[in-house]
Amino acid sequence: MMSSLYKIPRHVIFRALKTAIVVGTILLLINQWHALFGMAEFRWRAAILTYVVPFAVFIYSYVTNLPFSSD
Repeated sequence: MMSSLYKIPRHVIFRALKTAIVVGTILLLINQWHALFGMAEFRWRAAILTYVVPFAVFIYSYVTNLPFSSD
C-alpha cells in the first residue's frame, strides 16, 4: 500500500513519527530541563523544532537512500 504523503510509504511516516517522539522527548528534557522542572521560561519554538528536526532527518535519510530511477 503506497498511499501517503509525497509517495513516502505510510509505514515510513509512522516510523519517523515514533523516532521523532522518542528523540524529541530526550532532547526536550536535555534542552529545557529548567523550564520543565525549574523557573526558566518554556521556549515553544525550540520545543516544536526539537520534534520536527528528527522527523525531517528521518524522512530525508529515507528519501536520499531510495534507489535511483532514470524513468
